[in-house]
Amino acid sequence: MNGRQAILVFFAVLIGTINLRAQDVAFSQFYSNPIYLNPAFAGSIGVPRLVTQYRNQWPGFDKAFNTYAMGFDLPVKALEGGLGFLLLNDAQGNSALKSLQFDVMYTKFTRLNKNFSMNGSIQAGLHRNSLDWSKLIFPDNLILDYGNPGVTQEVPVSDRNYNYFDVSAGILVYNNFMFLGLAGHHLNKPKQSFYQGQEQAGVLYRKYTLHFGSALGIYTHGQQRKTFDLLPQIVYQQQGGFRQFNYGISVDRRGLSTGVWFRQDMGLKYNALIFIIGFVKNSWQLTYSYDWVVSGLSGLTGGSSEITLSFLLKKPVQPSSYPFYRFPEEY
Repeated sequence: MNGRQAILVFFAVLIGTINLRAQDVAFSQFYSNPIYLNPAFAGSIGVPRLVTQYRNQWPGFDKAFNTYAMGFDLPVKALEGGLGFLLLNDAQGNSALKSLQFDVMYTKFTRLNKNFSMNGSIQAGLHRNSLDWSKLIFPDNLILDYGNPGVTQEVPVSDRNYNYFDVSAGILVYNNFMFLGLAGHHLNKPKQSFYQGQEQAGVLYRKYTLHFGSALGIYTHGQQRKTFDLLPQIVYQQQGGFRQFNYGISVDRRGLSTGVWFRQDMGLKYNALIFIIGFVKNSWQLTYSYDWVVSGLSGLTGGSSEITLSFLLKKPVQPSSYPFYRFPEEY
């Protein structure tokens, strides 16, 4: 390993550690696997749904962040609501740090009035962080002029697997044209430090998500024939000192969807442009997105790629009332 590689690995691990304490995995396709964004989406489509998702973030840093997720949700008539199950595996710093989580959620469906409905959800899960000490490179590992790993004086942690219980909740209000949601993750602020006696230094901060979206039907051949949908959407997230504002618009026509999102902090500093393209065919949906980094790291990261494949395991009785999931039959 040369000096540049060692420094990159060190910074990748360092960034990964900060990411663990400051924020969760941030997917760019917010609504492709919606139960990760807000557990109140569980059962929302009206039929069983299976979603697989993969994100490769910053490939220019040699496997800096690789994330796999799988979600399954379905409505349950006897419970007057829906159930959801989420499995996520996140590998950071060339798999030096891994996070595995499994969450279960229950959503209660409520009819507010003739036009609006509301979903309220509670989520609980077991999460595990695993550390591969052999892949860590500390400053005292590096030998000047050569960059070859030396022997570190850092004391290895005794237990490199840490388990913790996590609680989240969400609410969603919607009609046929818009939806507004609020989610709170890590409400119990679980501790996750590998070092005994330093648990307070590893508190996982609560994450709050506020999101809004709408579907605007565009008619160009009279009011009886819709040509396409415009879907403007906003997602705001806050976790500890981290604040992120995402906003964008998609165009859906006969199952083909294209869109662009902007990601920035609250100081109007842009982080990335997100380009999304997706296709819905009968019971399955394929979506790809690319994050074009526009910050100071733009020439090093290689951007981020994300791909999602979802399946409806039963034909819907009627089109979804949620604007973010449109079926070709609606046109």
